[in-house]
Amino acid sequence: MSRGPLADLRVVEMTGHRAGPFCGALLADMDADVVKIERPGVGDPARTQGAGPDDKSGYFMANNRNKRSVTLDLKTDAGTEAALSLLADADVFVENFGYGVTDKLGIGYENVRERNPEIVYASIKGYGETGPLREKPGLDLILQAEGGIMSVTGPEGGDPVKVGQAIGDLTTGMFAAIAILARLYERGRVDSTDPADSTDSRGFTGKFDVGLFDSIVVLMNEYLTNYSMTGEVPGPQGTTHQTLVPYQVFETADGYVVTGVPSDDRWDDFVDVLDREELREYPTNDDRQANQEAVTGIIQEEFEGRSTDYWLDLLTEHGFPNGPINDVADVAGHEQSFARDLVVEHDDPDWGSCLLPGHPVHFPDYDATVRSPAPRLGEHTDEVFADVAGDQTTLDEWGEGGAFGG
Repeated sequence: MSRGPLADLRVVEMTGHRAGPFCGALLADMDADVVKIERPGVGDPARTQGAGPDDKSGYFMANNRNKRSVTLDLKTDAGTEAALSLLADADVFVENFGYGVTDKLGIGYENVRERNPEIVYASIKGYGETGPLREKPGLDLILQAEGGIMSVTGPEGGDPVKVGQAIGDLTTGMFAAIAILARLYERGRVDSTDPADSTDSRGFTGKFDVGLFDSIVVLMNEYLTNYSMTGEVPGPQGTTHQTLVPYQVFETADGYVVTGVPSDDRWDDFVDVLDREELREYPTNDDRQANQEAVTGIIQEEFEGRSTDYWLDLLTEHGFPNGPINDVADVAGHEQSFARDLVVEHDDPDWGSCLLPGHPVHFPDYDATVRSPAPRLGEHTDEVFADVAGDQTTLDEWGEGGAFGG
């Protein structure tokens, strides 16, 4: 297997729970060397949340594969010095502590930049680092509510509900990874030898921040624009689409099918598939939106008379997007999941055989999958800091100063 696109990229991560660790996992999957700093004796809180072996839950394993773990006590001078020495040779630092915490610990951006002017410094927060709520703690569920996504999620006409996964955490981790790559590209451009592109490298600012609130609001997408034009505030959308009819879940004789007609020029074909001529009275999406209840009611009458497999085969044959409603077990065993390495069989040294989520991007010359298990707490402290210290005397001084914990 060839080296990954981020081979030789050195990333230091001091994160917990999901948003920051997911960002680091995306980079690690692409062959970056990601070193995770954890608190001695405690570690990432996700280690003990959910099913799994002691101090290494499935929640932790999914978001920390392909990383190395070190422990540092940043409440000691020795621990802070060891962290700054580690960061001096890093390309990227990812942290998701509360507002102002890294400054108090002595590893804020200005502290790190003194040692490493080229560092890309990613700060992940609940509300970001500006605005009136910057100091307020924020968690995914709270920000799904405050950012608006819960208001359009749930059964039509019913109460708002959360998205079934931590969409704010995961999206923020993904946005952070994108921004890291953007800053790295910018850094390369600033250091370019081409006079047309180059600027004073001392002017490079590698810092950026992203908040979970930011991510959720951005995910509201056209809801915000439509509101500005119409003044209408939408409620929960159920399983329908806000602008396209039909595009939703239909009940079959033995289950459910999700399907839709993506454009008006396919409407007559869809009517032919259902063999319901009265539907031809609604040739445009505007017509179908204005008569949504009548249109979807006719379609539902047809779907409930046949099995899910019948409709999946027929719709696929005629080129209409479609799919069943799968649960976790269905997805874990899905042939497409394994063909695309989206569900990876993994032999964890502490848990044994299990499944891990794969990487969503596929490279023709590199297998971005699980190379090493999620680390035990502090598993790589000795090997990492033996290299960082440079000599045994410094390493001993850090240890005696309580840098690595008890």
